[in-house]
Parts: sequence; C-alpha cells; structure tokens
Amino acid sequence: MRTFKKTRYIPENAEAREFPQAGVVAYCYVSGLRYALLAYKGRQIRADLNLAFTTAEQRDRHLASYVERQTANENAKRERREAGHGLAVGDIVYETYGCEQTNVHFYEVTRVPSARSAVVCEIEAEKTEGGEHAMAGTAVPRPGVFKSGAMPRMHRAAYLHVLSGGAGHHGNLAKWDGRPKYYSSYA
Repeated sequence: MRTFKKTRYIPENAEAREFPQAGVVAYCYVSGLRYALLAYKGRQIRADLNLAFTTAEQRDRHLASYVERQTANENAKRERREAGHGLAVGDIVYETYGCEQTNVHFYEVTRVPSARSAVVCEIEAEKTEGGEHAMAGTAVPRPGVFKSGAMPRMHRAAYLHVLSGGAGHHGNLAKWDGRPKYYSSYA
C-alpha cells in the first residue's frame, strides 16, 4: 500500500506573506467574491487560520493582529528559554506534593553547570509535629546533611528560582523562602 506525505494546502492564486519573527506563513487570495486567508504556524500542515472576509482591508487587519499576537507569544517563549534559574551553590530548593497527605522534600544545589541547569541532592529535614492535626507539622531543611543513598541529579531551569521536577518528581523545585513548610503523614 502506498502512502502519501501530507503537505500544506496552498491555493493557486495565493500571494505568500512570510513573518519570520512570528513563525507564520500566510497565503492571501481571492475566492469567488471573498478575500480569503490561510495562515500556517511553524511546520504545521493544518492551517491555523482559514478565513474569508468581505474586503481586503478586513483580511489585512485580521492578519496583522494575528501576526502581532504570534510575535508576542514567540518573544515570551524566547525570554522563558533564555531566562536562568538564578540559583547558586548552597541554595535550598524544595518540592511539596500530595492529596490526602502532604509530602515535602528539600534539596541542596551542589553544582551550577550553567544558568539553565543545576545539580541538586536531597538533604535531611528536621520535622516538628504539632499544630491543629495529629501526624502533621512543619519541616525545615538541614543544609549539608545529605540523605543516605541520595544521588545528585541534574535539573533544568523552569523560571527564576525554579527548577523543573523531571523524572521521579511531582512538581517543580522552588527556592526555599526560609519559612517552615507544612507536611502531614498518615501512614
């Protein structure tokens, strides 16, 4: 059986307009009595916009606003990619997760290979029970006291002072603000 590679639909009488900052290629053409627009984003095969207008000015206005939005999105993506985590060796990051029970884990930054990545290792926490509920309390990290068997792991920057959790983690690792973190254990 022969399969055909899918390609973009490009009308015969279309005028191609490229917007590299937005990553958009638009095809403007006349379809009957209407002024039509097909716009593709990136390497998509399916059109992101497939519209028809009564006047060419309406079509051009709509295309301009679409390109403006896509350019803003691309700039925001670029800024997020280029933004570093801002962490230094010795900083403490933590993750909390859970539904019926809240777990908290602390990690110490042991190495910073680049502004976009950091190596962390899990450290012990000092837990204090008390408060409103039984088997619940607060936890604070013990810097420099690594958990036995803890392996250093590389994490990528997600935002400023935040590392992505990666495999085996339940969320992002955020910089510890110095306040005790709530935990609960019902096991």
